[in-house]
Amino acid sequence: MSQSSHLLSNDQLIEVFNLTHTATAVHVGETAIIQAANDAMLKIWGKDRSVIGKSLEEALPELKGQPFIDMFRKVWLEGLVISGKDTAADLEIDGKLQTFYFDFEYRAIKNDEGKTICILHTAIDVSERVLRKEAIERAQEKEEALQREQALNEELAATVEELAATNEELVATNEELQETQETLHVLNNELELRVIERFNQLSESEKRFKTMAEGTDIFIGVGDESGNAVYFNKSWTDLTGKSTEDLLNYGWADLIHPEDRDKYLSIYLKAFESKKAFKGELRIFDKNGGYRWLLASATPRFHTNGSFAGYISSCVDITERKLIELERLNLSKLIEASSEFIGLAELDLSIQYLNPAALTKLGWTSTTNRTILDCVFPEDRPIAERLLLGILKNRNFREEIRFWNEKTGKPFWIEWNGFTIKNQDTNEVIAIATVSPDITERKIYQEELQGINMEMAAANEELATTNEELAQTHEDLVQYTNKLADSEEKLRQAIETGKMGTWSINPNTLEITMSNFVKELLGLPLDKPAEMEAIMQSINPDYHDMVNNALKSALADHSSSDTEYPVNNLITGEEKWVKATGRVFVDQHGNATEYSGLFIDITERKLDELRKNDFIGMVSHELKTPLTAINGFVQVLQRKAKKDEDSYTIVALDKTHSQIRKMTTMINGFLNVSRLESGKLLIQKTDFNLDTLLKETIEETYISQSSHQIILNPTCGVTINADRDKIGNVISNLISNSLKYSDNGTNIEVSCTLHETMVEVQIRDEGIGIKPEDIDKLFERYYRVQGNHTISGFGIGLYLSAEIIERHNGKIWVESEEGKGSVFHFTLPLK
Repeated sequence: MSQSSHLLSNDQLIEVFNLTHTATAVHVGETAIIQAANDAMLKIWGKDRSVIGKSLEEALPELKGQPFIDMFRKVWLEGLVISGKDTAADLEIDGKLQTFYFDFEYRAIKNDEGKTICILHTAIDVSERVLRKEAIERAQEKEEALQREQALNEELAATVEELAATNEELVATNEELQETQETLHVLNNELELRVIERFNQLSESEKRFKTMAEGTDIFIGVGDESGNAVYFNKSWTDLTGKSTEDLLNYGWADLIHPEDRDKYLSIYLKAFESKKAFKGELRIFDKNGGYRWLLASATPRFHTNGSFAGYISSCVDITERKLIELERLNLSKLIEASSEFIGLAELDLSIQYLNPAALTKLGWTSTTNRTILDCVFPEDRPIAERLLLGILKNRNFREEIRFWNEKTGKPFWIEWNGFTIKNQDTNEVIAIATVSPDITERKIYQEELQGINMEMAAANEELATTNEELAQTHEDLVQYTNKLADSEEKLRQAIETGKMGTWSINPNTLEITMSNFVKELLGLPLDKPAEMEAIMQSINPDYHDMVNNALKSALADHSSSDTEYPVNNLITGEEKWVKATGRVFVDQHGNATEYSGLFIDITERKLDELRKNDFIGMVSHELKTPLTAINGFVQVLQRKAKKDEDSYTIVALDKTHSQIRKMTTMINGFLNVSRLESGKLLIQKTDFNLDTLLKETIEETYISQSSHQIILNPTCGVTINADRDKIGNVISNLISNSLKYSDNGTNIEVSCTLHETMVEVQIRDEGIGIKPEDIDKLFERYYRVQGNHTISGFGIGLYLSAEIIERHNGKIWVESEEGKGSVFHFTLPLK
């Protein structure tokens, strides 16, 4: 009997598979189509074999909204393994939705090429274990309760004995009570009269409070013992533009500026827990779309029986004070950053303050026990004493004088501007200030200029002898020309030694001249002129358009070029990466005479970049595996928290889920950079409506943004052929940039314009704008605008957007004015 006769058939294997006690199923595809499922799995699902061949959502519609279908999709697309223990799942068994608990695993099964071919799904129903654990915990709680009850019974028995002794005392006390009852009846009548009088007083007090609160500019609010607002005065309605009813029903915490909300709520909740007074500064959203600074003070209220009744708060508008503080802070930063010599001294000449630039110039580490005269170079101190004596008599001065650096002993010149600081009320001089620029270079230049004038006089005398020397100079010039030719040859040799070559194109004849290094690199004959057809044959076809566009732009606009691309040696076939830089030279009439530059072998640097990108891609891909699992478990916990109505956990998990989304976006960005620069970022074009994509992207943005108004203007209604997901990423990235760099309450305007052969999309904001020197570099990889490091990001979003648009044969650019906002444009060709 052959060995193959012992092998089981497919039907026999399925029969054995069905007899396994572990619930097992096999799924294929993103929608988790059920390829096979044994009886144990069908029993868990409460289904028969009619579900074979259906997607998981079709077979078990109750799973919609639960995280398991998304987990299957992640496992299929990314080749993951996701597992869990004591995981809750809602399944419909016999027409009834019930909650079960499982230990499960979704494992991607891959072929030899590493591609996922199916998902092995195993599950163990541990509901009994979980419920038994909960039952044991409840039994323990019941046992502890019984023990406490037994202890109470023992105490009760002892108490009964005490009651017997006390009963005799009660008989005697009863007689006293009868006498006291008559007295209480009289007191009760008096008390009723006092209660009525007190009620009338409280009503009158409440009326006075509301009259006072409504007539003041102070923002007054009242909250009850549960923390709910029960009253806001008219100042609040004037500030927010909302009615009292809206304020009471509206979440008052949502009116607080997002940057102040967590800090103020922490102060409030901590004080609320201890029932103590508190203070805090915060910004409140006003009816004009801006924010006002308020100083809030809250005092706890108590009922007559001492129980907590809530808070009464009063807020004062301190916006003007905060703006002044901000101006002072900016002025202080300006002084600290200034390169001029800035100082402040007392009337006894002791130094009160010097800015960092002044301390550096003087070589000092501090101003302790220093006077203004210590700054002055010893030889110039008599002048300084005279000037300072005059300023004490209210005479400001401006004088060129030398200060000195104590560490080096060297003097430096400044234009010393001294002026007085006066008391605003008494006009009395209270301090001396100086703001003085360093004029050392100017003074040196003046001295040199004076020397030059003296030298000019001597030069006139020498001019007569110069003619005699001209003849000798002519001979020297001939020798110099010969040396220059020799130097040019040495320069050419240095260029070739540094893996560089030269090239030149005649703008009129398009004749090409190349050094031997370039010809050898491209595999061109050394003894023949270079031809454009052979050069283009050696350049990678994917880069032909880029090279041709650079040549056309240079010859038409006289612009410089700097391009990088791979070439293949026409003889050996070896691939190299090169960098070609070029510049157009023009004559006095502006006509191009030569287009030339360098040709540099950058293969080693490019290979290093590719290896770096492969490493970034590998790390980013590995990071997504645990991140996906974390996301799945967070979703499971969110469902459990919502079911348990645990509001604190719901908020914490929502924030966790938001941070996971941000981290996933960053990792996807690095992956896209890696794929882009390694040539693996594929463009899959389909026909789609651009209007629909714009609306969907804006709606997705509104899910996480509420501080700006995004306006979609009437659009052009066009269908284009492009990669829908990647164009959506470009639109989303440009809108996100506008949100990050714009103040809350401003507008983001999205519009679309149809041209003859292309469609143009514009995203306009009212943000901080972009400096002119940053605009040209904005779309470079990892480039971030200077001075905005408080805003998060890695500088890859605009770089990816530019590459995606370029690969669609489109164009992307920005127009901006500092302080007024920016407009990002991109175009896509029509079909």
